[in-house]
Parts: sequence; C-alpha cells; structure tokens
Amino acid sequence: MATKITRDVIEAYLNCRYKGYLKLAGEHDNPSDYEQFMRESRERIRLAGTNRLLVRHKEDEVLRGCIVTPAVLKRGVPLLLDATVEDEEFGLRFDALQRAVGASRLGGFHYVPVLFHEAEMPTRKPRTLLELLGLVLGTVQGWHPGWGVLIYGRHCQVRRLRLRSNAEPFRRAMKEIKEVQRAGTPPPLTLNSHCQICEFRQSCHAEATAKDDLSLLRGVAEKEIRKYGRRGIFTVTQLSCTFRPRKKGKRSKLKRQLHQHALQALAIREKKVHVLGDPELPACATRIYIDIEGEPERRFDYLLGMIAEADGGVEQHSFWADSPTEESRLFLQFLDVVACYDDFRIYCYGSYEAAFLRRMIKLLKRQELDGRLLSRVVNVLSVIHAHVYFPTYSNGLKDIGRFLGFRWTEADASGIQSIVWRRKWEETRSVMFKDMLTTYNLEDCAALKRVTEFLYAACSRQCEPQKVSREGLEIARVEDISHQSSRPGWGDIAFALPDFSFVNERAHFDYQRDRVLVRTSKILRKRRGRKGAKRWKKSRKVNREVEISTQSCPFCGGTELARRQNGNLARLSFDLRITRSGIRRWVTRYRTTWHYCAGCAKRFLPSDYLRLEEFCHSLKSWAMYEHVAHRTSLPNIADTIRECFNMPIRHPQVHAFKQLLADYYQGTCKRLLEKIVGGVLLHVDETEVHVRRIGRGYVWVFTNLEEVVYLYRPSREGDFLHDLLKDFRGVLISDFYAAYDSLNCPQQKCLVHLIRDFNQDIVGNPWDEELKSLASAFGRLLRAVIATVDRYGLSQRHLGKHRRDVDRFFQTTVAETFHSEVAEGYRKRLLKYRDKLFTFLDHDGVPWNNNNAEHAVKGFAYYREVADNLVTEVGLDQYLVLLSVYETCKYKRVSFLKFLVSGETDIDVFSGGDGKRILPVIELCPEGMESCRPSRKRLGVQAMGEGGTTATTLDESAARPETPA
Repeated sequence: MATKITRDVIEAYLNCRYKGYLKLAGEHDNPSDYEQFMRESRERIRLAGTNRLLVRHKEDEVLRGCIVTPAVLKRGVPLLLDATVEDEEFGLRFDALQRAVGASRLGGFHYVPVLFHEAEMPTRKPRTLLELLGLVLGTVQGWHPGWGVLIYGRHCQVRRLRLRSNAEPFRRAMKEIKEVQRAGTPPPLTLNSHCQICEFRQSCHAEATAKDDLSLLRGVAEKEIRKYGRRGIFTVTQLSCTFRPRKKGKRSKLKRQLHQHALQALAIREKKVHVLGDPELPACATRIYIDIEGEPERRFDYLLGMIAEADGGVEQHSFWADSPTEESRLFLQFLDVVACYDDFRIYCYGSYEAAFLRRMIKLLKRQELDGRLLSRVVNVLSVIHAHVYFPTYSNGLKDIGRFLGFRWTEADASGIQSIVWRRKWEETRSVMFKDMLTTYNLEDCAALKRVTEFLYAACSRQCEPQKVSREGLEIARVEDISHQSSRPGWGDIAFALPDFSFVNERAHFDYQRDRVLVRTSKILRKRRGRKGAKRWKKSRKVNREVEISTQSCPFCGGTELARRQNGNLARLSFDLRITRSGIRRWVTRYRTTWHYCAGCAKRFLPSDYLRLEEFCHSLKSWAMYEHVAHRTSLPNIADTIRECFNMPIRHPQVHAFKQLLADYYQGTCKRLLEKIVGGVLLHVDETEVHVRRIGRGYVWVFTNLEEVVYLYRPSREGDFLHDLLKDFRGVLISDFYAAYDSLNCPQQKCLVHLIRDFNQDIVGNPWDEELKSLASAFGRLLRAVIATVDRYGLSQRHLGKHRRDVDRFFQTTVAETFHSEVAEGYRKRLLKYRDKLFTFLDHDGVPWNNNNAEHAVKGFAYYREVADNLVTEVGLDQYLVLLSVYETCKYKRVSFLKFLVSGETDIDVFSGGDGKRILPVIELCPEGMESCRPSRKRLGVQAMGEGGTTATTLDESAARPETPA
C-alpha cells in the first residue's frame, strides 16, 4: 500500500479503522451532506483562524507552505502556516506551527502544533488529533511539545491544551496505522456511530449485511463483538441461536430489565416482535407526543413539535426559535398548550426531550413544574429497550417507524441531516429549509404516535389485538418460548398423525429386540433364553501370605545361592474378592529375603518381588465397572475404596487403572470393529461432545445387533468413513447426514427421523394442507409396511409385497408439484432418497430405523451429562474403549463386571466358556500390559517365575481356589 499517511487518514482511522484503511488505499465515495458541510465549515474556520494568527505577526515572521525539516525549524521563524512533514511513511500537513520558548535540539525554542477544527466544543476527537500531531512533530524536532493550540467553532475560539508526554495510546494508534500501511490487509469491518455521516456508509453496510455481521446490531459495542468472536460467534444468526429464556428470580421486580442482544438477533431471524415481561404503560385521557430538534454541541434547541390526542381529536403544534435567546419563549408556548389538559402524559423517544424540559425549568426557576410536567413524561425508548424487541438492527425511531409502515417525506431525514438544514437556514434564512425542518419534526411526532399505539396494542394488559392483526405483524411472548436445550431431549413425542404414532411405538429398542428381531435372529433367540449362572456357596473371609524366592542368579545363572535371615522384606498387595454374595477386601503379604550368589558374589532380590503390584486386577476391574456402568467419577471411586475397603488409594491411582485397562482392551475394541465392518449390517450415528481445552468434538458409534464401538473425532467431517468402511459390503443404516450418502454400499435411512421431521413441520405449519396430504400418504404407506413387520418380522419374503405400493407412492404422490415451500422441500427429499428409504424390503433382518445406534448413543450421552467440557481428549479415548466393551457386553447379555474380572479379552470366548476366574499367585507390575492378565496357576502350587522364582503359600487355609465371580 503505497499511499502515505496523511491527516485525512489519521482522522479517518480515529473514527473507524476500516475507513482509515480505505483512505490509505486511495478509495473515495460520495460524502454525506453533513460531512460536506463540516468540510466547508473547517475551511471557513481555517481562513478565519489564519487571519487571526497573522494579525499577531509581521510578514517576515511567517513562513508558508514549507516542508518541515530540522534545518527549517532551526531558522526559528515564529509562525509556520500549512507546514508539511514528509518521509517514506508520512505526508502530514499541519495547519500551523507556532514557536514556543523552551530548550530543545533546535536551541532555546521549539514548536507546538496549531489545529483548526469545526467542532463547537473541544471534544475528544480534536484533542486526540492534536496529540497525534504533537507526536509526529516531536519526532522531527527531537522534543515532544508540552502543549498545543486548538482553534475551533464558528467564532474561532482559542484553547491551549496540554499534550501528554507519555502518550502510549497515541503511539499505539500510530503503530497500528503504520502496520496497516505496510501489510495492506484490511482490519475487520465493524459498523459504528460514525457510519451515519461516513462517505463509505452504503458500501460498508452492504458488505456487513452480506456477511450478516454482528456490528449490524447497533447496541453491540466493539468490545462485546470481540468477546463474542472468542466464542466463535460472528454473525447475527449465530447470536440468535444462543438465546435462552432466563428463569425469573425472586428479586426480578427490583432489578432493571437489561437489553438482551441474543433476543434482538432472534427477533431479526424470525421476523417477529418479541415481548419480554410486562411493560408498564400508563393509562390517561390525553396523550401528548413531542419531539425537539437542536444542536447538542451548542446546547441550543430551536424547534419543538407536538401532537396532542384527546377525546378522539388530534392537534398539532410547532414552536420555533431563531436564536438561543428565544428558547425560553418556545418553552412557555409549549406550557400554554399543555395547561389546557388535565389528565395527560407526555411521550418522547429518548431522554433528549426530558433533559430539555429539566434545563428550562431550572433556567426559568419553575420548580413547581417538576411534579406537574416531569413526572408525566414517558420515555417510549426505555420501554422498548427493556421489553420489546423489534426485528430491526437498532431501536432508533427511524428503523422501528419504517418497520411499522411509517414513511418520512425526505428520504434522507435524520437528526444529523436536520443539523445541516438548520445551519443552511442560518446562512440563507430560506423558508424552504425551515419548512423542511418543521415537516420533519412533526413527522417524528407522528412516528412516535404510531410506535406508542403499537406498544399499547401489543403489550398493555388492556390490549387491543385487532389493531395488531390489521397490521399483519407477528408478536411472540418470550415467556411462551420453551427452555430448549442445545441437544434434543429424550422422551415420547406427541405425533400429529396416528399412523406416525403407531410406527414410532414399534421402533423402541426393547420392543424391536424382543418382539421383532428375535423372529429372524438365531443369536438373539439364544441370548433371550439364557438363564442366570449357578449360585455358589459363600466362601470364608481369609488373608494370604506368599513367600517369594528364586533358584538362579539373574547375573551369572548360578544356582549356589544363600539367603540371610536378617535381610527379610515384605510388601502388601490389595485386591477384592468378588462373589455372587458380595465383595470382600483381600490383602496379600509377599515376603522375600536378599539372595547372595556364591559364583559372582552379588546380592539381589527376586525379579517377581520387584514387579509386584500394590493394587490387583479385581480391584481395577471393579473400579472401572463403577466408572463405566454407573458413571461414578474417579475421585468418588477412590473415596469409596478408602471408606468401604480401607485401602490406601488416591484419585491418580484410579486414573491409572483406567489407562491400564483401556490399553489392555484396545485389541478387544479393534476386533469388535473388524467384526462389525465385516458383517452384513451396520448402524452408525454421531453426537457432539465438548472436550476440555479443545472445544466441540464428535463421538461416532458403530454397532450391529451384537457389537458396539465408539470412536472420537475432532470434527463431524465423515472423510474417515471411506477408509474405515471400504471393505463393508452389508447394509448401512443411518440418519440423513450428508456424509453417509457418498459411501459405496446399500443404505437404509432411518424412517423414524423422517416422520419426526414431518411431525415437527406439521405442528409448525398447521394450515399447510399440501404438507398434511403428503405426510398422510406417506404415513398410510409406512403403517401398512410396519404392520407386516410387526406380524412376520424383518423377512423379505413377507415384506417384498409392499414394493409395488412404494413404487405407486412415488409415481403418484411424490411426482406432483406443490405450491407449499415446505411440502415441496419434502417432495424433493423423498425423491433424493428414494432408493434408500425402503431398502429393508429387499433384505432379511434389516431394520427400518436406526434405534440400535441411537440406543448406543444414549450410553455415551449419560456420561456426557456429567463429563461434558471436563474430560480431556486422551481421557475420552480411554473411556470410549471401555464403553465399547461395556455396551457390547450389554448387547450380548454378558456381565461386564465378570468379564473384566476374568481377564479374558474376547467376549465371545468368555460367554461361550464357563466364565470361571483363576486367581494369580503373584500380581506383577506391568511389562507391556501383562499385569492385567491373571496367571493360570492355582493357589498352593509352587510356580516358577523369571529366573526360577518360586512363590509358596504359607497359609494353607488360603490355598483353596476362590469362587469364580
């Protein structure tokens, strides 16, 4: 970006960063009337101010149009006019530089900046501009000026302003401008209050509208926009989805109702007027609507318009003041009209009118009017701000008035434009500008009247709904909006059509497994007939002591070993003994001594003793059973073990149990997935989860009638499915997520999802007969098919007869064209998935819904309720391995706890065997994951470990085999 930084660029950047970028890029557009008028005013002030400075200096004491360099400044000219600072980055023109006394690198003097500005008061913007000019001047003369001169207003008032030497905000602003200049990339577009007078207002507004930018909402500050951006909210539509009705607190009446930006965005998205709470609108016989035009910088109000509505009659008045001295006369004329009414209220839009009345009462010393006048003022804007949300980007009178159908005579009518008209009237005294102002003022009163009447009709307890219905506007009460969750809840759905209800009842998981799938699945019939295991007798509570020794040296292999009695060592190992009658604490003491080798003269301990585990496999299995099956947190499990079993265990140790078992059953999970992919039926679904320090992720579930596997992915993108299911040749059952459509295999879409969508739109569009007709035809077809399924099961032999009915449905009903947008959308949807809606008719044992996957999703959803946004990515992967094993055991009707305790890794092998658990002699620390697999040696028998280690049971009473769990 080659353009230099000029004063116009700096001023533009102070008003708007994006405008500063456009100025740096050399962009231009049509300036507004106000901006053009301000430029002309600045030029007049510059000429008048220059003449004022020249009067104080002789001709040879003034230097005009020079380039500011240290050499020029060292000449010590008292006054420099139109001086310019130029380098590779700047091309900055100063209105004037004035010499001041004070030591610097120039000598015994330095220069201070002089700024001409059109503002009638020294506001923040001219002060900031003067600070930046002083900062640039300081880099040239090597000395930061301590003050500057501001000449402002139509009367060329002069004020000496102090310039801060430590101006860090201004240095930062200059640095940002230079970075934009070098990078050439635009800053984020953010609309602000300057947009109404900016030359780029139309193009910026069009760009923001195309992006649905948050800054379109006029009440959202730039700081709040950045805050929303950190949460990933960048558009008005996204913000609207975050609105949740707040519960009414006990002290809600005492608190002021705050404006909710999310509700404003919701009103825009739904194009409805939303009413929050119960606005208090007073009842009165006479309503007086007033609007005042003035110039806030001059604190001069010159026009008061009013419309009085009483007894069915309407009166209009306009009171005009040529100069500030006539303000009091204008106010007295207004009082004379108001005095004609007794029971009245004065309605205004904003606090400007109330401030004028308060100022006049104080100026005229008429304090008795406080109770008679000010107490009757009703600020309509405050009612709207707190309680009424129009589908407009701002609560300005122009936006809401236009939404309610009101139109102004002048297309560009606004408060800013009225200032231009007033200034032009003062210059020309033209009747045209006075008439334009008077008309605009009364039209504001009329717009205020329409807005107020709408509020009374929509919000008052004595509402008049016929007025609202004639307007054709939709009004929604926020209290009627249900407290919706970001995820759909569980429970029965009230279907609008009885056919849909019939079909949905037969889609329940238990009903389908016990009444439908059992007819065609030999495996399910076998599981259904399985009876409980034999009850075992209650065993005695015992402890165990084991002595560990070795017969060979681990260093030289020698067998001549000696043991010293004074070198005895012992360790405790904690475990649980799980029986059908209960769970017992089990503690084993392992003893050994130091061994001495006569061959190499080295001292050592048996390797098995060094690898002993403090906590054994059954304890780990029970802990993970509680964590997965009952969703008990790991700290709570540690507390339970300490309280109930008196074991020295802490939360990190239980967390290690989770990691060990997850790694141990990783192969089990992999085999389950291979079996699912290699089968003839696959249900798949996904659900979201929030991971700590990462954000939103997704858990995918893959299942058939027997196995379940969960996988975590950081996004919902389904690209990984192509590699995962490349060898799958069965039927895939899924919802209507587009990621499944590209998979190369026969597919069956979940019909329950489809009828739920139908039902939701029927409830939302109760008068859409075309939608009802299409849904009824589909419901009749589906009911006949499901009745056959209910009678004969999922058998292609009996279901094939419905293929003709399906083809007839698509040829007749779906082939029509609907005028209803919703019905037409469903017609296209049915045609798109025509080959995937009734695939189950051509196969045996293929369900017509995805409730197997949805039921598996529930298993994770229960855990998500307690762990959402708390679990880490690693912890989630570990949990999903154990959850896959748990749900598979549940589907196979195998005890998850017994499977874990057994140490087996194949669920089918465990369910096919006797399931007896063989206790290990020694629980060793992990080499790989071996510590989780119990030894196959029984108690009371000497077992050889590494290096010939021998373990001998000392307590014979503990030598009996433990009852299998």
